[in-house]
Amino acid sequence: MLGRVLLFYKKGIFNDDLKKFLRSKNINVIDVRIGKYVEVDIMDDPRKVISLIGEPLFMVTEISGTFKPLFYEMRFWECHEIIEEKWREVKNKDDKKFLQAIILLCASLIKYLKGEIEVSDMLMEKALSLISDLPQELLPLLYISLGLNT
Repeated sequence: MLGRVLLFYKKGIFNDDLKKFLRSKNINVIDVRIGKYVEVDIMDDPRKVISLIGEPLFMVTEISGTFKPLFYEMRFWECHEIIEEKWREVKNKDDKKFLQAIILLCASLIKYLKGEIEVSDMLMEKALSLISDLPQELLPLLYISLGLNT
C-alpha cells in the first residue's frame, strides 16, 4: 500500500477543480488545500500527479519539522499531525487540553482554506473554549513549552 504524500505547487497556477480532475484520472486524492501553496494530498504514486500537472515545488512523504515554521508556512495539516503526536504522549491534563486546542485550531484553519467556513468556525469555537477553560497563568508557560518541544 502506498503511503500518504503531500505535493506542494505554486498558488494560482490551477484554475479548475484540481481534486476532481485528479480523481477523474484515477488518482487517490485525499484533498487539495489552498493556502500559501496548492497542497495536493494523495495516497498514491506521486509520479501519477507529476505526469499530469508537473513537478511540485517540494514534496513531503514523512511528516517532520517543527510546529512554528510549518504554521507560518500555512502547512496546517502537518502542524496538526506534529501536535497530535505530542498530544498522545502527554499525561498532564492541562497540557493535553492545550494541545487539543492547538489541534482544533489547525483543523479549523484547514477547513477555512477549503472554504468550509461553518465547520471552521465550529472547530475554532471548540479550540477557544478549551483554552478558556485553562488557568490563565498557565497559558504563557504552555505556549513556551509548545515552542521548545516541537
